[in-house]
Parts: sequence; structure tokens; C-alpha cells
Amino acid sequence: MIIKQSHNVTHVGSDLWLLNEAIDLCQEGQQFYSRATKGAIDYNIKRIFGHMAEVRKGMLSRLTALFKQVEPRYPQVIDSIDHLTPPLSPYYAEAEKAIAQNRMTKAIKVLIAAEQYVLSRLKLAAKRANSQRVTRQLAEGIAWLQISCDSMKNLPLNESSQSP
Repeated sequence: MIIKQSHNVTHVGSDLWLLNEAIDLCQEGQQFYSRATKGAIDYNIKRIFGHMAEVRKGMLSRLTALFKQVEPRYPQVIDSIDHLTPPLSPYYAEAEKAIAQNRMTKAIKVLIAAEQYVLSRLKLAAKRANSQRVTRQLAEGIAWLQISCDSMKNLPLNESSQSP
């Protein structure tokens, strides 16, 4: 019984790590897309950026609530979790620069690469999660992010009207 209980702590601890990474990824993306929505001129881009921010906001709300439900039961795990610095900052900095220069095709290409990274990290987290609740929550968010990413991929961008 003690081995099984220890094993459960490890599983829950790994789920907390996965949730923490997913929260960090969503938080950084939500902040970026909220800012980018204000800087976008094209209606379709503004709409997609706004949707990306809303999807992440919803994911953050649900993942944070799930994290807080499990967190008090495993303080020894929580103490060892540092907030991760997802390697998204360079993507977002490059996209912000391209948006400021009205180079939307470049910005969208960079953001699609960032979204593919986020989706791959979240899919990996969903596969590694031990809790069905964590898996379901991640899968729901992944589906919404995939829809938004696909919308971004399908944007008809007019290259000739953009600055080089």
C-alpha cells in the first residue's frame, strides 16, 4: 500500500508539472494575443488573434482551477515547481516586430510555428498525464487551439500590399 501511495504521489506530481507547463504556455500566449489583437489592422487577423486570446483565457481558467484542486494535497511537489520559461518569447518578439512593420505574412508564419510548438507540447502533456481529468482538459484546449491555428494557416494574405 505504501508503494502504491508513493506511486500516486509521483503520478499526481507529474500531472502538476504538466499542468504548470500548460498554464505557462497558455498565459504567455494569452498575453501576446491580447496585445497583438490591438496592433492588427486586418479584420480577419484581428478576429483570429482575439479568438486565440479567448481560447487561452478559457484554458487558463480551467487549468488553473484544476491545478488548485490538486495543489493543496501535494505541497512537497508544489515547492519544487518553478515557473517555466517557455521558449515562446523569441517567437512572440519576432511576430510583434513583424506586426509593427506591417509584415503580416511573416508574423503569421512565425506564429504558426509557435502554435505548432505549443500544440506539440500540450499533446505530449496530454499523453503523459495520469489523470483523466487532466487529459480531458488538455484535449479540449488542444482542439480549440488547433481550430484557431488552422484558421491562421488559411488566412488569405496579400503579400504585395505589405512592406518588405
